Amino acid sequence: MSSGKIAALVLALAAAAAGGALVMHALDPGEGLRPRPASPDFPGGHPIDASFITTGRVALERMPREVTGALDVHSAEIARNATELSKAAAILETKQARITGKCEPGSAIRLVAADGTVICQRLPLGVVSVSALAAVPRSSATGTAQGSVPGGVGRYQTSGEDDWLVAPVPLPDGAVVTGFSYVFWDADAAIDGAAYLYRSDDVPLAALKTRGAASEVRIVDTEQIDQKKVDASAFGYFVYFQVSAKAGAGLMPIAASVSYRLP
Repeated sequence: MSSGKIAALVLALAAAAAGGALVMHALDPGEGLRPRPASPDFPGGHPIDASFITTGRVALERMPREVTGALDVHSAEIARNATELSKAAAILETKQARITGKCEPGSAIRLVAADGTVICQRLPLGVVSVSALAAVPRSSATGTAQGSVPGGVGRYQTSGEDDWLVAPVPLPDGAVVTGFSYVFWDADAAIDGAAYLYRSDDVPLAALKTRGAASEVRIVDTEQIDQKKVDASAFGYFVYFQVSAKAGAGLMPIAASVSYRLP
């Protein structure tokens, strides 16, 4: 064999050997790709790096047990809270809303809607009472005081000229007044008392007077009424209670009441 052929054969064998080495190197995963041994420094046994990420997120099974356990606990808590909130919402839907409506004098609540509004029903009969304790003197110069006696609390005059106490009466429009009554304490033998039901145009509707003295609460009434039909759109209604500085606590109005019926 000539020297030229021998040289060519040597070169071919060298090339083949080099190619085989490259193939073997390609098949060898190398140190960087071989599985790493577990490390006590990390909860999962090894750090998480790019070599463990294939889809842009870390697989759940590769997360540390502490993380997966915490996720399970929080998931269960979220589900439980959602269930409780759903139950609470269902309970709230069954609750009655606070009542926001009201009925005028002479009527009563018939029905209450879920939103708190009311449906009123007028009463065929009714009574409106006023306390003399809430009444005010007709004259600003008149002095009065609260008084208490067995069976009642009222107001009497302490100074000034003999005067009257005035108290408004909220009567329902369209009602027909059927009676007027007066509750009082009159222990003064020299001075008697009186009570009047008036309309705001200075028209009297009913009058009551006391007679004699007694150390007890008494009541007088009447069914004699003028201008019986109530016109609350045009007039106001009030009661006059007679008081006396001379009689003092011996003459003390306590209350008055007006009875009515609806047509």
